[in-house]
Amino acid sequence: MAAYELLKELYFKGSLSLWESHTITVFITAIFATIAAFLTIKLADELTKDSKQAHLKVESINDALFDAVILINERGIIETINSATERMFGYSDKELIGSNVAMLMPEPFASAHDSYLHNFLTTRIPKIIGKTRREVLAKRANGDIFPIDLVVSEMVSNGKSEFIGIVRDLTDYKRAEFEIVRLRQVEQQKLDSLQHELEMAAQVQKNMLPTNFPLYPQCKEFDVLAAMIPAKQVGGDFYDVFLMNENKLFIAIGDVSGKGISAAMHMAQCVAHLRMLSLHESRPHKILRKLNNLLCENNGSGMFITLCCGVLDIKTGEFIYSNAGHNPPLTNAINDCFEFMPVPKSIILGYMKDVKYTSLTLQLSPGHTVFLYTDGVTEAENQQQDLFSDERLLKLLVDFGEVGVQKIIELVNAEIDRFTEGSEQSDDITMLALHYLGSQP
Repeated sequence: MAAYELLKELYFKGSLSLWESHTITVFITAIFATIAAFLTIKLADELTKDSKQAHLKVESINDALFDAVILINERGIIETINSATERMFGYSDKELIGSNVAMLMPEPFASAHDSYLHNFLTTRIPKIIGKTRREVLAKRANGDIFPIDLVVSEMVSNGKSEFIGIVRDLTDYKRAEFEIVRLRQVEQQKLDSLQHELEMAAQVQKNMLPTNFPLYPQCKEFDVLAAMIPAKQVGGDFYDVFLMNENKLFIAIGDVSGKGISAAMHMAQCVAHLRMLSLHESRPHKILRKLNNLLCENNGSGMFITLCCGVLDIKTGEFIYSNAGHNPPLTNAINDCFEFMPVPKSIILGYMKDVKYTSLTLQLSPGHTVFLYTDGVTEAENQQQDLFSDERLLKLLVDFGEVGVQKIIELVNAEIDRFTEGSEQSDDITMLALHYLGSQP
């Protein structure tokens, strides 16, 4: 004002009377006051508009929430709710606002709720307020009791406490949780049933193979022993040993492609065919040819078998053998030191019909041994994924020098365990050892 009065006096050069000076001052002040009032009203209108828009936005977000939002005062009276509260509990906003929040609770919580609030306001010790999410029960308008996830927070306004509760309906979650538990139980029952069936299948498979060694204690001319360790409860490896007649012993070892029940069924079929064919045929290559044709019939699964079989003349020591894509056996009958037996090139069983196989003859003398095995032996892996290998197996038998069937199988099995260092077995391991003793005097 001092600056204004100075400017006014300078402009009018002191020519104004006191009345004129006051009149001009009042007029100028009124103009500035009007302008200031206009600007203030305009700013207030803009702030009010922004406030209303913000309020509407908050209300829109609140109503769009899936969770119920309930605001109560210190006496537990509901002051504000959102639309989700009406949908969740089945009450209208008119029924809820102004009522005690205990109406949304089942007993005994409804009767005790006011005392909970009073204790908190008196002691400030929270049980639910300010805590993390808590699962409790709630009650709908129709009396249904349902599980909810509840979070309660305190707000202080004008020195008074208000409480905001966020409620999530857990009915669908609990139903899904119950269904998951039920399905897990059903799954476990199926797994238990499958486990039982696998155990039964493993027992059936075991019963199909000769295990009661020595099989023919009355036969002093030979000693034979076999062992199979499936990678699963039932596997595709197999062996067989039986007397074709009083002078001839049949031995075989094979490997079915694949693992599990299907491989075991294919293996059972092969063993049954082998025993049937051996009743009418003693030449190994003829047995393999007939067996191959039988396996090719109705082989929709495309499974195949590798197999090595042989017939020992108990009296003379002549061992005639044939091979269908299987690992070559080892023997010390050629140079009195273990080496791989020669096997002709051949095709696996079950691949194509009318394949011709070849038999070879090996003369065994007393003390000679033939060792047959599946690829689970030579392809056993250690933790570095190195293979046991043909070379390691051959060196083991050469260095060992012994020919007792039990000692050989125990040695190879122990060496595989040492080599694999506890790695999980990936393939069936099957071995068969035949030791020829010759005719006793």
